[in-house]
Amino acid sequence: MADLGAAYSEVQESVGATARDEAYLESPGWPAVVAAAARLAQVLVTNDLTALSELHDAGHRWPPPTNLAMPEPS
Repeated sequence: MADLGAAYSEVQESVGATARDEAYLESPGWPAVVAAAARLAQVLVTNDLTALSELHDAGHRWPPPTNLAMPEPS
């Protein structure tokens, strides 16, 4: 996350905080922002899949079985 923040801050300093979106996208530093965001996304997805796998291994299932009684509405 620090890499993403650093890359974005560098672009923001070069184009100005009030610049239009196009200026950010056209900045020579923008590919570094995209690359850092992609690396962060990969870590987040890996963490989520690991957590989901651990829940599955512990016996948790989604969706829950339909034969479970649903609570009556109040």
